Amino acid sequence: MSGWVAAGFITRSADRWGVTARTVTTTASATQAEAPDSATVAVTALGEGASAARARERARNRAAAIRTAIEAIAEVTIETVDHRVTNSAAAFDPETDAAFRAVEECHIRCEPAAVEAVVVEATDGGGGIDHVQFSLTDTTRAELQDAAMTAAVDRAREKAERLAAAEGLAVGSAQTITTQPARPGGEAVDNAWESDPAVHPAPISVTERVEVAYELVATESTAAAATAATDDSGKD
Repeated sequence: MSGWVAAGFITRSADRWGVTARTVTTTASATQAEAPDSATVAVTALGEGASAARARERARNRAAAIRTAIEAIAEVTIETVDHRVTNSAAAFDPETDAAFRAVEECHIRCEPAAVEAVVVEATDGGGGIDHVQFSLTDTTRAELQDAAMTAAVDRAREKAERLAAAEGLAVGSAQTITTQPARPGGEAVDNAWESDPAVHPAPISVTERVEVAYELVATESTAAAATAATDDSGKD
């Protein structure tokens, strides 16, 4: 999927010798979209106990059991990203009657097609799903950026050619090409996975914006007419 927008203007400038040059500057953007090819499932494992050590041990054991179960059914990368322990006596509104609650959070990276199995195994093992985040791998994102950049530059030239034609001129070589910040876009985060693991992730889009300044030159017909006029002026 792709899209674009464009705008432009024509300017005159003189170099240090006083020669007037005309340029046309256009801006354009293009968007490429692709289904996500990577997913991260944030899984939490809870453990409660009369002591902090006991709560941590239970959370750690539960997380280990969840990891083992998931690794048996899908190709994943698992990273532990957080350990924390809460003292219920120190909490204003404790979530448990136990003296201590420990949480171990893991990020499980997998292909989108494996998310449903990962969610099921994690929840069946007593874990909780904090969120599911879909994204693009670095390779796919780079490919989309290249395609969007090419499309944006092509569109910028098309716009320049239309503006030049209105002045009876043609577009020459590009003088400068500048990339511009695109509107920020986030990855797709789908909390519906907690209740419906059959949800399909939306495509992720990548947008590139450019500003290009082109030299304006005479068209072939204009140049031919100017040459003929010069030849005629030299006749007796």
